[in-house]
Amino acid sequence: MGVYAVFRDGVKQWSRCKYRHLCATVFQIVWGNRGQESGQGGVMKRFLRIPAWILGSAIAVCVLVVVTCLLLNYRTPSPTDLDESALLASPPAPAGGEITLKIVTFNIWDLYHEGTHRPERMAAIGRKLQELQPDIAGFQEAFIARDRQIVLDALAECGLNNAVYFPSGLVGSGLLVASRHPIEEAFFHRYAEGGKPHKVHHGDWWAGKGVCVVRVKLPEAIGYLDFFNTHAHARYGDDEYDKVRMSQMHELAAFIKRASLKTVPAISVGDFNVRASEPQYQTLVEEAGLERVMTIDTAIDHIFAVRNDRFTFEALDTVPIKAEVAVPGGTVGLSDHTGYLSTVRIRAGSG
Repeated sequence: MGVYAVFRDGVKQWSRCKYRHLCATVFQIVWGNRGQESGQGGVMKRFLRIPAWILGSAIAVCVLVVVTCLLLNYRTPSPTDLDESALLASPPAPAGGEITLKIVTFNIWDLYHEGTHRPERMAAIGRKLQELQPDIAGFQEAFIARDRQIVLDALAECGLNNAVYFPSGLVGSGLLVASRHPIEEAFFHRYAEGGKPHKVHHGDWWAGKGVCVVRVKLPEAIGYLDFFNTHAHARYGDDEYDKVRMSQMHELAAFIKRASLKTVPAISVGDFNVRASEPQYQTLVEEAGLERVMTIDTAIDHIFAVRNDRFTFEALDTVPIKAEVAVPGGTVGLSDHTGYLSTVRIRAGSG
């Protein structure tokens, strides 16, 4: 996005501003035609000039802050250029054998303005994952560095020493991947449709949401694993963002097709914010060629395999990740989402 896009968004937000007429009035008082200041009206204008100047300056500062935030939000510091993928340019030879992996998806609700009792919950999430001993985990809403480090420190103690966070937008994508096995490449795609910037309380546009892929080097003959993790636009209890999520599902499917090595198995996890009964879900599954690798029904958090004639995927078990955390005055859940761990057997075929 360039300067034109920022200017366009700024104009849109100004057109929605209910205080624009007040701003015009303040401007007239402060910078109006001083040569006409005479009589009682002129005295009144001179009397109002100081408070109006203060108000006008405050408005100017607010506008400057908004424009600065808009500019910063267009940043995507994560690596995005798939042309820089050495493995995509020269994919590894098809592997043989089989491997069983414990795969996690978990929206951990690590938000400044909503997520309560974050340090206690992050520590409890870390302990719970230590019990479950996953091999690879995709987290969503892991926005706050010091909080996600609590989780990562706990995971490191049980062997998941490899991790990548994907900064995007003003506050970060919230996407975090931790792996027991080495991560050799990592890329990010930011969704073109991100929501509504003027609805700051929703926050999705400011998070720069998208999808990431990491390439994990497995120790077995199977070779590598492409691991995708995403967080689509939140639902907010109505259908306001249905079209946005549909657009994001199209983008997600296209990215999976473009970024996959094809000669290695691929898994896609995340908070997709779509249900199995909804058209956005069906669009994603059909366009990306996904198959569900979970043994229980879930609402909007899913674990998929990417269909590939070279491999078969078998979901052996899926367990929900939930618990109550003791905090001053009572208890809270680990998150406002249930996490899930699926044990998946991957076998190389003869395709």
